[in-house]
Amino acid sequence: MLCLNYVYTDWVIDFQRRQQKNNTSYSLVTSYLETGMNNQEEEERLFHLFQFLSFIKSLELNPFKDCKRYRIKEQFYYGLKFPLSKFIKFTGIQISKQSRRDKLIQYFRQLQKLDPIVKEFSDKTFRSYVCFPYVGCDNPSGNSWTIEIFAAEAIFCFPYPFQLPKSFLNSTCKNDLRLKLLLMKSLAVHAQEKKLNLDKFFDQVNVPNKQLIKIKKNIIKLLNELVENTIIDDEIVLVLKSDGKKDLLIKKLTTSDITQRIKCIEFNEKIERF
Repeated sequence: MLCLNYVYTDWVIDFQRRQQKNNTSYSLVTSYLETGMNNQEEEERLFHLFQFLSFIKSLELNPFKDCKRYRIKEQFYYGLKFPLSKFIKFTGIQISKQSRRDKLIQYFRQLQKLDPIVKEFSDKTFRSYVCFPYVGCDNPSGNSWTIEIFAAEAIFCFPYPFQLPKSFLNSTCKNDLRLKLLLMKSLAVHAQEKKLNLDKFFDQVNVPNKQLIKIKKNIIKLLNELVENTIIDDEIVLVLKSDGKKDLLIKKLTTSDITQRIKCIEFNEKIERF
């Protein structure tokens, strides 16, 4: 009855996204999606931001009741404190060695390297605010780490939920992280139609053929997870660099279908029909 890809009905999709609940997935909120990523460190920093924003959402905190509010000029910040173990449990990160725990603690320090929130005005004046002005990590008891963070209101109350399977909250290797970031960026657009741009991704991947097959299998696996979690439709379109197109179902997708001749994969967000 309604054309959902229309400027005057976009509120219907927005309402559906906010109401959709799935016991097998977590709300993942995304920001800084247009930030250029020039190296692996920047990719990891962005991925960790997504993890942390998802964790904040999972706490279901009321900013006016559960957190202390601070103000610096025109910018508000919210303070939150939580045990590191709670964050580890939420993300599913496996901590087997002290070095792994130390790296995780260091990751919270990396949050302060994120680009600031900048508000520019027509007369070329601007205001710039850091996202996390304070990050503290303490272990008063000797066996239980506690994290304390002040987060900018724009980050803490980020309003737009993106449903993703829990497996997206963790990464197994560099290429897995890069692929998940690419999928997040594809999903985090307002339009119902999404595009997974694979041409640049394959240009960045320089691995032997055996590893390349594993990456292709991972693409298929992650797309199937999105279908199983009713996040995207099963139908996709393979768009070739020659502008040719091929319609397929994700459940029938094979590694031989995913070649470096592909420009992108087009798919649609799963929206419940009213």
